[in-house]
Amino acid sequence: MNCMLTLADISGDTWSEDITNVPKVLGRSETADIRLDHASVSRQHCRFWAEGGGCFVEDFGSTNGTYVNGLKIEREKLAPGDTIVVGRFELVVEDKQRVQLTVDLPEEPRSRVLLLDQRAEEKHLARVIHQRMTPSRRMSLPGMVAEVVYTPCGLLGGDCFDTFELSNRWILSLFDPMTHGVKAAMNSMLLRAELQRWVALTAEPARCLQWINSELTLLGINDLYVTAVVASWFPRMQTLVYSAAGEHPPLVMREGKVLNLGEAAGGLPLGVQGGEHYSEHLVQLKDKDRVFFFTEGVGEALRDENASGITALDLSRRLEQTAELNLTEQMQEVLRATPADPLDDLLLVGCEIIPH
Repeated sequence: MNCMLTLADISGDTWSEDITNVPKVLGRSETADIRLDHASVSRQHCRFWAEGGGCFVEDFGSTNGTYVNGLKIEREKLAPGDTIVVGRFELVVEDKQRVQLTVDLPEEPRSRVLLLDQRAEEKHLARVIHQRMTPSRRMSLPGMVAEVVYTPCGLLGGDCFDTFELSNRWILSLFDPMTHGVKAAMNSMLLRAELQRWVALTAEPARCLQWINSELTLLGINDLYVTAVVASWFPRMQTLVYSAAGEHPPLVMREGKVLNLGEAAGGLPLGVQGGEHYSEHLVQLKDKDRVFFFTEGVGEALRDENASGITALDLSRRLEQTAELNLTEQMQEVLRATPADPLDDLLLVGCEIIPH
């Protein structure tokens, strides 16, 4: 099978590289066949090659390790769809022949343009934009696999979930605008663009929320309110430190039971009042623990005649009922009854801790 590596990045740096019979070394060194110039990548990090009809990856004893589908490996056979994490970079293994067939498909003749009124067009465009910014996908971080399920309602605003590496930790963030419209959409874009700067300045999730809150209140724009969760994941210590602003903290599940259901939801939403204090929580996680981030729309969509109407309670009940399933199946089952066209954005992120 002819396979290729694709850098999972929507920036202009996205590229693909064939896996061939001649081994290719990936690393930070200028002499590397596949060069990723970042401090998180060792000079000679790992190598890829094809042999006997299969494709393989081998770690070179790198500082930060090589992960395949969230598991740290020394040498591993690859298959299309596998996700490889090298430092801060995420690579996807693809079947070259299938990709080429897709690229070469003839363009279908254009049908007549659907006559949509302006509101319907805006709703469709908003949904496309939000799905591009927060795609439903499976992610591999060091020590953790994350499953993101996002169904935007199609109104401007848009929940968002993002991750990035910072020193010895990974930052996980969730934002949920409390209103919809142009202001909410622009505010969501501002938060997403500036989060990395704020976290780098403050380091701690609670301090980060305080800075963001100060920035929003100083703007002096009415109704620019956002609920949020910011968390720091330390993979070497399997420690999660998080802080919430008007949003329920992430739910921590161990052996089928949610451990922190009664935890306080944190301070006021961002942008409501200057000088608001936000507290931090630290949890020491174990292998196979699961952590769930979610927005208010999830609770509203799960509400039925037996539901409490409170997001965390309803979600916890469903998570415990489906705890025996693997992470992907559990999330699918939890959201199975939610509408395809929800009144509010649905954003549910499930993370499972995996062995070092």
